[in-house]
Amino acid sequence: MTSVEMKAMANRIKDRRDALGYTQEQFAEAIELSASSYTKIENAFQKPALDTLIRISEKLVVSLDYLVFGGERLQKPDDAELMRVIMDFADAEKLEHMEALLGKIIKAKKR
Repeated sequence: MTSVEMKAMANRIKDRRDALGYTQEQFAEAIELSASSYTKIENAFQKPALDTLIRISEKLVVSLDYLVFGGERLQKPDDAELMRVIMDFADAEKLEHMEALLGKIIKAKKR
């Protein structure tokens, strides 16, 4: 992998992490990696090991092809995966707010 390809991969990882609202520290913890190691990956100073790349891909809900080559971006996540992503970001107050909103949506759909 050339340095240009590494930088492109690092940018895709960073952009997706930002889009999902993770800080670097939160994301490093979520993929069970030290913050310093993750920062090196995101700044294209270190190539991630395959198992790390897989964890990054899963947590960002993108394909490995997208991360490495810029191919098709999103995997089609199942409901459990979408709920896991939501749970990663939400504190109790946000979850209660979401519960109230979902209740209203469900009520409206039943009419």
